[in-house]
Amino acid sequence: MTDSQTRWKNLFKGKDESLLDREFQLLASRYAESHRFYHTMEHVVSSLQHLDDFSDFKNKQLVEIALWFHDVVYEPLKGNNEEKSALFAQKAMERLGFDVKSINRTMELIILTKHPSQPKTLDEQYLIDIDLSILGSNPALYAEYETWIRKEYRYVPWFLYKRGRRKILESFLAQPSIYSSAEFSERYESVARTNLENALLSL
Repeated sequence: MTDSQTRWKNLFKGKDESLLDREFQLLASRYAESHRFYHTMEHVVSSLQHLDDFSDFKNKQLVEIALWFHDVVYEPLKGNNEEKSALFAQKAMERLGFDVKSINRTMELIILTKHPSQPKTLDEQYLIDIDLSILGSNPALYAEYETWIRKEYRYVPWFLYKRGRRKILESFLAQPSIYSSAEFSERYESVARTNLENALLSL
């Protein structure tokens, strides 16, 4: 059993283990799709590591479930990935016996990862900031991230990709603050802005 599987089972402690195994395999198979280079299980694992840095959640379990599922449906040229990921999570949580309130809240969190968004609660702020943590990573890792994203859009002609990517990078830089929580702003805001500016210069 991998560390990810162990964590998955601990998250749903008390649920049927054979069912958890099947749900994990369904999830993992999506994140292993051949067109993915950044939106993989490694992204989920990295997100969960950031999650562990904080404890002041209203409902940490639901935030963690949202992180597991937030990119489970990922088609680069589609604009409804978050909504489809939320529906994927809904079905899984129904099979695992979660109540409607918990399922609906998790779906709300997943849909909120569609950028740009306006997180209000601390749970929402941490969720979005964790998803954007790559922007504030060290320059070498950030450069790899840009390469991975380009590979995911490799069928888009360069001139169109360049135009779209520039728009996205500029939209982040135009925000008063990229990160919503004080902790992420303090740790990553400055580095994220430098990374984004350098990425723009390279286009």
